[in-house]
Amino acid sequence: MENNQQKQPKQHKPNSEYMVNYLVDENARLTKENAMLKAIIQEQNEQFQEMNESKEVNG
Repeated sequence: MENNQQKQPKQHKPNSEYMVNYLVDENARLTKENAMLKAIIQEQNEQFQEMNESKEVNG
C-alpha cells in the first residue's frame, strides 16, 4: 500500500501540468476573442454615431 501512496503524487503531476497548459492556451484564446469582439463593438459604435450625426444634419 505504501507504494501506491508514493506513486499517487506522480500521477497528479502530469495532470496538473496538462491543466496549466490547457488553461494558458484557453486564456490566450479568450484574450484574442475578447480583443476581436471589442474591435467589432467599437466599429459598430462608430457606425451608429455616424448614422446619428447624419440624421441630425439631414433631419
